[in-house]
Amino acid sequence: MSQKVYDRMKKLFPDLTNSLTSAAILLANVYGSSGDIDKASDIQTQLYKSGAKKKVGLSCTVTNGQVYEFRAHDQSHPRSSEIYAEVEKMSKELIEHGHEYDSSWITRPLNKNETIASVLCGHSEKLAIAWNFVANPNTSQIQLTKNLRVCGDCHRATKLIAAIRQCEIIVRDANRIHHFYTNGKCSCNDYF
Repeated sequence: MSQKVYDRMKKLFPDLTNSLTSAAILLANVYGSSGDIDKASDIQTQLYKSGAKKKVGLSCTVTNGQVYEFRAHDQSHPRSSEIYAEVEKMSKELIEHGHEYDSSWITRPLNKNETIASVLCGHSEKLAIAWNFVANPNTSQIQLTKNLRVCGDCHRATKLIAAIRQCEIIVRDANRIHHFYTNGKCSCNDYF
C-alpha cells in the first residue's frame, strides 16, 4: 500500500522533489521496520544517487545558559566521553527497569560493530538528555527541541528515565510537545 501511494505521488507531483524525498524516506522506513531491508536499501540507494538529502536529526538544549546541539551518534562535544558514559549509565538503568530496545525503529542494516542498543542509544535526544545530566547531575527539569519526530523507542525510554531520575523532561519534536513526568507518563498519552 505504501509503495502504491508513493508511486502515485511520483506520477502526480513529479516536480515536488522535497515532498517526494520525504515520502521516499518514509517508504524506506516502512520497509525497514517491517523487515524488508533489501527494499529499504534500494530506496535509500536511489535517494543517494539522485542527490537527495535526508534531514539530519538534531536535538538542541540549553544548559548553564549555553545552547548545545547534538546529532545522532555525535562525538563533537568536548566532553563526549562523559556524555557516552552517562548514556551507558542510563541504558543500564533502563534495562534494570524492564526496558527492551525496539529494533523496529532501526530502518537500516546494522554495521558489524553495532548493536540494537548502540544504534538507539546514539539518537540525538538521548545524547542531549545525557548531556543535561552530566552538566547538572541533580537537575529536576530538562528541556530540548528536536527537528524530527521522536521515535517510539526514545519515547518509551524518556518516560522511564523521567521516572527513574525523578526529572521532568520536555521535548518539542516536529509534531508536538512531549512533557515526560516523574510518574513515567507523557502529556501526549502515547499518541505521537
